[in-house]
Amino acid sequence: MELPVEDLELVHALQIAPRATWSQLGATLGRHPTTLAARWERLRADGRVWVTGHIGATGTQGIATFISLECRPGRRPEVLERLCTVPDIATVEESARAWDVRLTVLTSTWQQMTQEVLPLVRADPAIQRTQVTVVTRLYAIGNNWRLDVLTPEQQRRVAALRSEVLRPPGATPPHLSELTAVLQRDGRATAAEIAAATGTHPTTAARHLRQALETGLIALRCELAQQHSGYPVPCQWYVRVPPAQLEAAVHYLRSFRTLRLCASTTGDTNLTFLLWLRTPGDILDVEAGLQSAAPGVQVVESDVGVRTHKRMGWMLAEDSTATGEVVAGRPPAP
Repeated sequence: MELPVEDLELVHALQIAPRATWSQLGATLGRHPTTLAARWERLRADGRVWVTGHIGATGTQGIATFISLECRPGRRPEVLERLCTVPDIATVEESARAWDVRLTVLTSTWQQMTQEVLPLVRADPAIQRTQVTVVTRLYAIGNNWRLDVLTPEQQRRVAALRSEVLRPPGATPPHLSELTAVLQRDGRATAAEIAAATGTHPTTAARHLRQALETGLIALRCELAQQHSGYPVPCQWYVRVPPAQLEAAVHYLRSFRTLRLCASTTGDTNLTFLLWLRTPGDILDVEAGLQSAAPGVQVVESDVGVRTHKRMGWMLAEDSTATGEVVAGRPPAP
């Protein structure tokens, strides 16, 4: 069931500026800061919304890999349960197509992926077959998607409150591991809370946080339980696009507010993208528009998701709400 418009406005604002203060948001949304804070805490306690931090997608930090799995008959539940406990496996999704399970793996290095995560997956006796797809370039990720409830003027005002990636990474800030862990569990954690976890002064913690966000070492996103978003159907495509038409294809896909992933990849296809949709009937419209934008595109596979069990470290209930359990991953190596 979709949330009331007042709640969706708050979520949309936090999608744009995840760490904006209630006073700042109150001025834009025309709500009292105390009212906004109380609404957020209610939604967060119910598991319908949360703000989380993860390894940034600056192009210089981290490796993203997709692994598709075919489970032995009757053994998918145990595979799902085991893989959800692996910190470097950020997302675990149950598939409706030939592959039973799809994994998103985030590691700081390729060696970590090939020497630690992949052997662990392939050694699982309940897994019959695997397919590995490596991300070569990210065009959009989950923190790019937006609801469509705020006015353009409200969006402009909220955008002025957010931290942008302003400078190259340079030296890794101290205590990045502890900082990442705190923000993964609560992307709106205060400087005092971060200081307590890192053993630093709040002023120092605030400076390290600003450095991590401004350099893209850590990215923040406001998540919304999919069943409350108004877009209950997730679909991921795997397509072949002629290199000369790749830019046009990506430009078309970025026009969708609910684009949760768009990436160039290795393997039989060279582009994958994930959208949240209102109905399965929207799938044909997306494909028709893509082929109009990039006439040479070939749709190899479209996969409607059955259930997401884990998203960016957060364990999800069957109704897509967060359980509150977080399986934290590791930050980029210094």
